[in-house]
Amino acid sequence: MRIALTVVTVALLALLATTAFAADIVTLPTANQLKAGEVDVAYYILSLDGTAPLEEVKIQTLYLGITDWLEVDAHRYDYDLAGLDTDTIINATILLRREDANGPDVVIGARDIAGNMGPPGLACTSYHISIARTLNPPVGGPPKGPIFRVHASVGTKDYTLLGEKRHEGAFGGLQILARPSYPQIGLIALYDGQDAITGLTFTPKGWPTIKGGTFGRHSWVGINYTFNLF
Repeated sequence: MRIALTVVTVALLALLATTAFAADIVTLPTANQLKAGEVDVAYYILSLDGTAPLEEVKIQTLYLGITDWLEVDAHRYDYDLAGLDTDTIINATILLRREDANGPDVVIGARDIAGNMGPPGLACTSYHISIARTLNPPVGGPPKGPIFRVHASVGTKDYTLLGEKRHEGAFGGLQILARPSYPQIGLIALYDGQDAITGLTFTPKGWPTIKGGTFGRHSWVGINYTFNLF
């Protein structure tokens, strides 16, 4: 009975850690998955390095937990260059396994389901399988130190951001909830198959998360808020 209770405690606290981590990543497919009725909305500005006519991309994202195993997302891209309109992609992920004391979260997913975004002749739906594992979930009470979550994925080519090929082959990285108590502070270090992504997040209790970092040669800032419809 004691062992079973310990396993349940570890699993529940791991899920709490996952919830805290869920919205820290910019457009990178992961096994972070919302539960039924959970919603995450976000707004990002990707500032480009200035070597191309396009200087900035604004990204709005909406994540919906349809069930405990199905999530559907919409990402809208606004460009600051004359002649370029907005683009919207629809993504979906299916949770195959929820993280517990015995193993990681496992998710399969598809990005740009309609396959209508990307360079001429290259636009296509991208598929991936992702796993994520919280390395040191707190046991027996609130976390007292940093929590580490590792991500690993394998996918097919995805041209939805800047027309560059991403998410083909292996990609992933590390999230750190450096300060678990409020105000929470998080760190990310990731690779999407094309660029390294870094970030710092700040979440006051009851408020949206403010974040920013680097995206390859570029920089980004954003804000997101997660809430429950039920």
